[in-house]
Amino acid sequence: MNNNPAYRILLLMPKFYGIEAEIKLSLEHLGYDVTWIENKSLTFDYHGVRSKLKILRRIYFLIFTPQIRYIDKQFKKNENSKFDLLIAINGFVVCSYLFKKLKKQNPDIHSVLYLWDSFSMFNWTSELKYFNKVLTFDKDDSVRYNIEYKPNFYIKPDLELGLEEKYDLFFVGKYSPDRLAMVDGILDSAENSGINSFIRLWPAYKILFHNSFVHWFLKKINCNSLWIENYLNNYGVIEGIVKREYLVTESIDFKEVRYHFLCSNVILDLPFQRQTGYSHRLIEALANGKKVITTNAGIKNEEFFNAEQIHIINLQNPEIDFKWVKKRSNFSIDKYFQELELSKWLKLLINAEAA
Repeated sequence: MNNNPAYRILLLMPKFYGIEAEIKLSLEHLGYDVTWIENKSLTFDYHGVRSKLKILRRIYFLIFTPQIRYIDKQFKKNENSKFDLLIAINGFVVCSYLFKKLKKQNPDIHSVLYLWDSFSMFNWTSELKYFNKVLTFDKDDSVRYNIEYKPNFYIKPDLELGLEEKYDLFFVGKYSPDRLAMVDGILDSAENSGINSFIRLWPAYKILFHNSFVHWFLKKINCNSLWIENYLNNYGVIEGIVKREYLVTESIDFKEVRYHFLCSNVILDLPFQRQTGYSHRLIEALANGKKVITTNAGIKNEEFFNAEQIHIINLQNPEIDFKWVKKRSNFSIDKYFQELELSKWLKLLINAEAA
């Protein structure tokens, strides 16, 4: 792969804590000319495994083609559409039209898709065929769909690692009912243990049916449905009906998250259910020698697993050793993580299409 300023990369990825800006900057430091387009979940997106009215959603995309209008709008903002490589993370706006548009001006363009969400959350099977190379962070998905396994990356901090540890426990993530219940349980148990924590959850995006009448109606019918329960919880969080000190209305800036992360002793990892891939926060924690509490039991099968550094808890009945949480420890960084530093990770990803 020719590494020079004339080599142009189209980076198609979601907004995520500001990590998209870090990836773009890292690629530019490697000498590439990079254009970023947000790979966003459009209204009525049908990829979510738990999405309701999937057939109607697909019909909407077929008739009104919001993905085509979105792609055209983004390309108009970026006049120079000459690219040598497409790096896509997840597949929200990936479609045949995107590739027809790219290949019209870039017949030799190569394409790499990296999935940092599991198929248990989003169904990307229709998008895989467009790419020269597909990789996933989820081991189970790699076997099930015969695609390459590549763990998540971590971003080397620009701050000194010798920062004073102000917090015993750290977690920042998007709201889900499971996470809310688990954090409530953990903080209740920690109340008498002198635990100092930095924990933040922010609501998921408003869904199509987010309005006061639907909320009132669903509460009134009192139906025993997981979807209705999740809807009512999410509505309550967004509207401030459900109140917690750690609930915030907007995502936190990447640099602020990084600062509080580095000032914490133990990182709490609460991946979404049925996800077996390792989250960014878990990889980042171990790559910085932090202690970890996780619900991802699969980690005990890894060569780098250290029971003194990593504690596994049960999602339904989390039992935490708070004496261990408060104890300061130093752990060496396993060689497993050396190739997962962002610049090295990107080099491997860029060269993946030639493999």
